[in-house]
Amino acid sequence: MGIVFDITNFGARGDGAHLNTQAIQSAVDEAGRAGGTVYVPAGTFLTGTIELRSRVTLELHPAATLLGSPRIADYRQAAESIDEDRRPWHLLMAHGAEAVTVCGGTIDGNGPAFWEPTAGDDPMTVVPAREADPARAALTWIRANKAERPSPMIDFSHCRDVRIADTRITNGAGWNLHMHCCDRVWIRGVDLDANLLGPNNDGFDITGCRDVMISDCRLSCCDDAIVLKTTKDSRSVERVTVTNCVLRTRCAALKLGANESFHDFRQITFSNCVVYESNRAVGLYSLEGAVIEDLTISNIVCDTRAPFLFNRPVHLDVRRKRPDARHGAIRNVILSQFVARTDGRILMTSEDPDGLDNIVLRDIRLICPVLDDPTPGKDPAVGGTQFSNQSLEARAAKAAVVVENARDLVLENISVRWPDGSGTEGWNPPLKAANGTTRLFAPAEFRETEEPPFQFLWARGLAGGYGRCPGATAAAPGVPLHALENCEGWTWRE
Repeated sequence: MGIVFDITNFGARGDGAHLNTQAIQSAVDEAGRAGGTVYVPAGTFLTGTIELRSRVTLELHPAATLLGSPRIADYRQAAESIDEDRRPWHLLMAHGAEAVTVCGGTIDGNGPAFWEPTAGDDPMTVVPAREADPARAALTWIRANKAERPSPMIDFSHCRDVRIADTRITNGAGWNLHMHCCDRVWIRGVDLDANLLGPNNDGFDITGCRDVMISDCRLSCCDDAIVLKTTKDSRSVERVTVTNCVLRTRCAALKLGANESFHDFRQITFSNCVVYESNRAVGLYSLEGAVIEDLTISNIVCDTRAPFLFNRPVHLDVRRKRPDARHGAIRNVILSQFVARTDGRILMTSEDPDGLDNIVLRDIRLICPVLDDPTPGKDPAVGGTQFSNQSLEARAAKAAVVVENARDLVLENISVRWPDGSGTEGWNPPLKAANGTTRLFAPAEFRETEEPPFQFLWARGLAGGYGRCPGATAAAPGVPLHALENCEGWTWRE
């Protein structure tokens, strides 16, 4: 442990009212010179920005809370704003540091102090989602944020040997925990509890990092739970493992890329995770030219009981978000031992004929208490930027598994339990929201009145590979098992 620096010896007071920024920073700076532990005893310590130093451990007593100030003036502006999510203010930060540890206690970002309802909406206090209409509330809060807010709440950039362990993180005003271009990162035993209606409330954002181990964490947040990114100002993401986590999110739970896919991703595993109330359990997106390769995703149990249209347990999407973007790819991916209770479909699309390459889906069970009609997906204005926007027919295809443009695709031992009228509790919200629009959708717009005429597989543009799913059935008698178009060289094996 080395030398211990108790922040109360530097004048900090844990009454929740006194601003302790200077006292805590003085303790950190002293520990940085000597190497040691900054200790936060029991109490609530109000603070602005604290910058951590090399060879410093920030240890919080189990009954200690670092509480972010509600005033943006108490946060140091560390850099210029990058975008609406990456602002220049943070509660905890480190840049270019080595051997930094944060452990114990609670880190509370005081996020509601930086949120306000949108003009014209009913004023809302921040309440758990179970106490509000989740679809209407999501529209209110996703659009309700102040530009000047601490986001990411915890931000490490260009650091090495970082450990975040056995701590509780809550109430981030935007992103909660961000690692940017860091090497050798351990995140273990973190309990992250963010508001389910919080704007841009990501859990862990891992940008341009290498050798990252995330395990034994519980996350509950509004936006992406664990997301790997490559931004213009980062590098590739390599050698990342995520395991033994429980994830609750209104967005994507385990995600790579999307708008932040400027550099490659490789050698990544997601395993042994439970996902619930998620719009997407697994999402892999190359929209800015990234190659996403060499991934395994295994032993995942999930449900997509979220108040949104177009929920999907698995979504892969390769396309160019901008006409001048590079062509990317998703290749060498195995997804196996996957159980999903869902109202949606597995959707995999590529703008190019070989954008999806050597993808294996094996040992997958889909249980469908209800099924949403994907027909509204024909409207290009509905669905947001992460919904196969150049594959409108695939977006609206009525099948449990939908694929457009893939090479050497293997579908093996996949089965669907179609709706039978049982187990529908919680799956029939009065309204659903949809990304890309502020309109709310009534059940008549996304539910069939009779048995849905869903096929097992809709595929177009497959080359090489096979499907072998002995338990596969269509949703209703008389409905073809599959629809295959331009699938020369791909075989369906009975």
